[in-house]
Amino acid sequence: MIVLRCFRGDRVNFAIRNYVEANMKKEFIENRPTNIKEVLEEARETEPIIFVLSPGVDPTDSLQKLAHEKGVDFDSLSMGQGQSEKAKKNIAEAADNGNWVFLANCHLSITLLPELESIIDGIFKHADKVDQNFKLILSANPHPNFSISLLQRSVKITQEPPKGIKSNMLRLYG
Repeated sequence: MIVLRCFRGDRVNFAIRNYVEANMKKEFIENRPTNIKEVLEEARETEPIIFVLSPGVDPTDSLQKLAHEKGVDFDSLSMGQGQSEKAKKNIAEAADNGNWVFLANCHLSITLLPELESIIDGIFKHADKVDQNFKLILSANPHPNFSISLLQRSVKITQEPPKGIKSNMLRLYG
């Protein structure tokens, strides 16, 4: 591979993939799609779940399907101007009723995040009153001013669109 790097630097990645596939397991080079169902089952009701978005990925449909399978009400709200009061109300109601709240595009309302954190603190302070089915799910594009403490206390998921036809077809059939 050192010789290959000297003459054809563009082929090194392919050579490394072939080496790993031949000498190790194939699972080390294949990207396994994130199983949202497993993540939601493992996450506690007092842990927000944050989807770090990539271009071409929207988790809304899969979250709606999962909520329907579980028999849980799913409330989706796209964040932006004037949505803060509705978001606060939805979170408080969902925590009592055991519903799922999905706040999409939180990067559009960065100024609301500290207030959202205080609401979360207030709700989770009385964790015994929070229904076990409650899930707070957020999505955001990467943003330099996103709340670090909210990221630290959350379960983070990132999904990238599959590369190539084979991966795309496997994702669709899955």
